[in-house]
Amino acid sequence: MNRNIILLLIVIIILFFFYLGDAKQEGPDVFYIPNFLDEEDHKQILELDKNKKDFIFEEFRYSKPLENRISYNIFYSDKYLDKVKRIIPNEIFPSEFPIEHRYYPSESSGMQWHKDLLMYKEPQYEGIFTIRNTSESVTEWIDKDNKIHSLWTKPNSLLIVKAQGSPHHVTPIVKGSREILKLIYTQTNETNKNYDDEMKRFKDK
Repeated sequence: MNRNIILLLIVIIILFFFYLGDAKQEGPDVFYIPNFLDEEDHKQILELDKNKKDFIFEEFRYSKPLENRISYNIFYSDKYLDKVKRIIPNEIFPSEFPIEHRYYPSESSGMQWHKDLLMYKEPQYEGIFTIRNTSESVTEWIDKDNKIHSLWTKPNSLLIVKAQGSPHHVTPIVKGSREILKLIYTQTNETNKNYDDEMKRFKDK
């Protein structure tokens, strides 16, 4: 093989891993990408309104569908979609389901063990972008070998879990708080009743 071709291939491989950063596949259904947004985009997300009166209180958290279009333009841009596609094995695109802004206050009970609802004909991938995390709360999941994994999600990181995949939960918050965005990447536009029921969470409040 020509020496120049070999050198070119080496450069391409190096650039690929440099672009991907330290993204990790944590199992067949769980993926984690730290330092997801660049500094300017992350700054815009940090400026999102988190006035509690604008949120729906759901026992252990505050939640609302995000109406800030800047956030959609950021997360669903080709720039960040490509970053996600490099680590997820299936073809995905943005869901029409609203991005949710969630806030878990001090003394929140966290989330019980569960698998994410299947809302499409093909399993969607649910992304949790951590905006701020001053708590000790961690996300835990069980892999196919029944081993429990634990992760404290850093601000500006994206944790992705495949629906109906690994069981997972979020431990209670004793001190501090946790603020996230929940967004969905889908493999198909064909939705089911669970999708409609989840949409009613916003409409019925």
